[in-house]
Amino acid sequence: MTAGPGVAGSAAPPHRAALAVLAGACGLFALLQLGVATLLPQIQEAFGVSGSEAAWVVTGHLLVGCVATPVVSRFGDLYGRRAVMLCVLAVVAVASVVSALTGSFTVLLVARLVQGVAGGLFPLCVGLLREGFPQRSLSGPSGLLSASFGTGGGVGIVLAGMFGGGLPAVRWLFAAAALLAVVLLVAGASVLPETPRRPATRIDIPGLLLLGTVSTCLLLALTRYGQEGLGSVTGAALLAAAAAGCALLLRVERRSPEPVLDMRLMSRRPLLCLNLVSLLTGLVMFQIGVLAPALVAAPRDTGYGLGAGGAVLTLVMLPMQLGALSGGLLSGWLRESGRLTARAVMGTSTALFAAGAVVFAVLPSGAGGLALGTALNGLATGLLGGAMAELLVQASPTGATAVTVGLNGVLRNLGGAFGVQVSSMVLAVAGGASSHPSATAYHALFTGSAVLALVAVGAAVAFPRSPAPRQDVPVPPGHTSRPIRPTT
Repeated sequence: MTAGPGVAGSAAPPHRAALAVLAGACGLFALLQLGVATLLPQIQEAFGVSGSEAAWVVTGHLLVGCVATPVVSRFGDLYGRRAVMLCVLAVVAVASVVSALTGSFTVLLVARLVQGVAGGLFPLCVGLLREGFPQRSLSGPSGLLSASFGTGGGVGIVLAGMFGGGLPAVRWLFAAAALLAVVLLVAGASVLPETPRRPATRIDIPGLLLLGTVSTCLLLALTRYGQEGLGSVTGAALLAAAAAGCALLLRVERRSPEPVLDMRLMSRRPLLCLNLVSLLTGLVMFQIGVLAPALVAAPRDTGYGLGAGGAVLTLVMLPMQLGALSGGLLSGWLRESGRLTARAVMGTSTALFAAGAVVFAVLPSGAGGLALGTALNGLATGLLGGAMAELLVQASPTGATAVTVGLNGVLRNLGGAFGVQVSSMVLAVAGGASSHPSATAYHALFTGSAVLALVAVGAAVAFPRSPAPRQDVPVPPGHTSRPIRPTT
């Protein structure tokens, strides 16, 4: 595959192998996020920890991903996206091997934090699509990347069904992640294209540290409230620290030449709408992804649990991953064929997120109702992924695509982290001395998810029909996008 030195539109389509590697990287990203979230009950059982402690296996991973996403994106500018992606895959492979072999929850948690660097895979993939693919070909490839989320997340569910949960399912999930990372590393070194290096790029270290500190304080506060009740003094102190840190973060970011939270970009209507959609749908997606397996594992005497193992978990959760797979492919086809615009696809997906939460809130407990709810959630995830990538590229000012895609990924991870941790806190508080919360707690969580998804629908509708990016944002030297010459 070659490309001439002309405009981007003259570049030849990339080799299919390169696109397959990018899709595999997105699948690995989903496996480490949604796949692991599905097995939280098994992790809790295998390592003998509480639900709030097990939740940090997902929450901590997402939190590190919030910080790692902009760092990895900046490194992609500095050293080339191909080289940085290969480094990230190597780190993920090592951390996955450790996760598969350890018998200690502490070691597992540390390895999961290291795996958080995988949060940078998606913006790297989008950047490679942006610079390695013609603009007219973006819809199809971005839809394929979105579809790969269903494939990656489904691995954890299949393993749970094969091994019936417990430690074997957890070990095989991380072994699969390690194997996939190694395969992608070897293949990527051969087929991924080079990208330009931009030595003028800077990393906003103070902003990243403050963002990580504020998010950690908020999530730890939720954990303390879940453990000690709503009157927790420690939780209140952590919330106060988070508020002070947030004020300082805003002040630092206004003065930073290349802030991780660019207020000027975030305040623009198109990007404000897209970021709000990602934040809220990330929360809803992970909340449902965590609560549905919990309902499957809960005993029947609770009145809502199915008291079932791996086979029923597969029946309930696999529709979510199949929905994500089909939704991603459908998203690319609808946009590439001109049947629906990316804006219309985004609006449809947010409505499906709301519909899935409503199904969980109103239908009686049962495998059929849970499967329908997860299928809607997965279909919404697949539809949104490809459309979001295209809309971010359209709405980004010249030279700011990497920044806006990275920030959007940060907010999605933050939404997911809060979705998991809020769910754990509410269930812990509602459970009290009992080991299982009441059905009312689940109903309240799903109702809240439906309300937040409806707010996301409003944000999608508010997105302008013609989000032509303005060109008046100062762009540092070396930040302009230009055609690249692939290596193969």
